[in-house]
Amino acid sequence: MDAALSAMPAVDRRLQVLSETSRAFAEVVTDYQRLLDTVARSLAEAVGDSCTVRLIAPAGDVVELAAIHHPDPAIEALLRDHVGSLRQRVDDGLTGRVIATGQPMMVPIVLDELRRTTSAEAVGVVERAAITAVILVPLRARGGVLGVLSVARHGRGAPYTADDVALLSDLGDRAGLAIDNARLYAELEDRVAARTRELEESNRRLQLTNRELESFSYAVAHDLRAPLRAIDGFSHALAEDCADAVDAVGRGYLDRIRANAQKMGKLIDALLALARVSRAELRREPVDLGAFARAALDHLRDGDPTRVVTAEIADGLVVEGDPALLATAIENLIANAWKFTATGGAARIEVGRERRDGRAVYFVRDDGVGFDMAYVEKLFGVFQRLHGAEFDGTGIGLATVQRIVQRHGGTIWAEGAPGRGATFYLTL
Repeated sequence: MDAALSAMPAVDRRLQVLSETSRAFAEVVTDYQRLLDTVARSLAEAVGDSCTVRLIAPAGDVVELAAIHHPDPAIEALLRDHVGSLRQRVDDGLTGRVIATGQPMMVPIVLDELRRTTSAEAVGVVERAAITAVILVPLRARGGVLGVLSVARHGRGAPYTADDVALLSDLGDRAGLAIDNARLYAELEDRVAARTRELEESNRRLQLTNRELESFSYAVAHDLRAPLRAIDGFSHALAEDCADAVDAVGRGYLDRIRANAQKMGKLIDALLALARVSRAELRREPVDLGAFARAALDHLRDGDPTRVVTAEIADGLVVEGDPALLATAIENLIANAWKFTATGGAARIEVGRERRDGRAVYFVRDDGVGFDMAYVEKLFGVFQRLHGAEFDGTGIGLATVQRIVQRHGGTIWAEGAPGRGATFYLTL
């Protein structure tokens, strides 16, 4: 024990020891075995020459060695071998009494009596280690006993006193709580590690499944494209080469065959585009959603210069995200607005930003045909269409937009009413 500490008055010494050991426990409380070793060393230095930490096993029937300390490595090895070889039941001997009563005990070692009551091996260990007295205190935490601390005096040191027992009882309570906290932390870490392994395995299986689906989708797309090209090509050849032998009704059938073959080709392309969105590597950089909207509108105007569409696009719609994916999302939303405003003469499309619940929400709004909110959940489903064949489309565009927004950690939703337009909102 430190000489300056020994010279202190009893109360000051006790407070100093409690403070130092509490701080030592706190520094290693997240490392279970290191905490046990720190408890053994700290208490050996504070009260006795050696300290043994024994804990009740998980099964609750025996007490097992958890940590031990003695300044002499040879003596420590001797004690570790002896105590570690014991398989003491929780209700046996002095240890069992301390566990049962929850009270400390101070035991002077009298060799003559020890020879009558214990094994020759135990007597030999006591003689070789020169143990003269032992204090046993319970390790208590949250209303229960976790185990027992045994502090031993070796050689001709000063005998233990009632103050030593009181100090060790306080240290035992603090050590018990620290050990229980460390045990809970270790169990939590084990559960987190196990859950992490499960998630990693699930992710590995998901990646494998995605690769298999990707291979399958490309194989299907390739296999479907060939017969579709044949259907379209031979229908076109039949219409041209056998024009004299095919009447107007037959030519109408051929046109419908070609149109449906081409529509199927577009569906295949849209599905592949959706698959690419899901697996594309995500890049993050500043991008201007307004610039994407203007480019999309310019492209649509070039394709249909007779349309009268007023566009109001806010400035400064800059976000962090993948430029290619976000461009695809805005293009799909603008194309939707353009398409569903085509039947009402002059139209208006607005792209902007507002704040809801303290976060930025971006929107694309139109004054087109709108939709019934009773069916809003169907909007983002693959092949889900709320309008008839008068509006061309694959039924995959909004599903693609939703996938892109979700990959950016955001959400998308829509509001509308029949004949009163629609607004699509998204966060990133």
